[in-house]
Amino acid sequence: MSNYPVDSSDLRGRGTRGVMSAVGGLGLLGVNALIHIPVVGWILGGALVIVGISGLFGKAKGEKTSRNIMLAAGAAGLAALLLPKLAAFLLGAGGLALIGYGAYNIYKFVRGLRDRA
Repeated sequence: MSNYPVDSSDLRGRGTRGVMSAVGGLGLLGVNALIHIPVVGWILGGALVIVGISGLFGKAKGEKTSRNIMLAAGAAGLAALLLPKLAAFLLGAGGLALIGYGAYNIYKFVRGLRDRA
């Protein structure tokens, strides 16, 4: 396996990161669109705050990343309730950044596949 120009684990990681980042970015843009609907936005913001608070109670070491993501979701929910325009900007910018990061990793994945062929 060492004669391949691209390591298969690196290639697999790029593909996974690319797809997950792009889907996460689309999800953020979807949440951003839903937050602008008056009642749905309040419910969604409150649910994100509850998810963020529940992230404080994770104790396992492996849950550190998911706990941080849940805390960020809670912060976004709180921002959506208190500062809706700032939350809309941050969620939109974050969604676009994740889509860009995902596209870059998918590009590197496809390029790595071509190098292996």
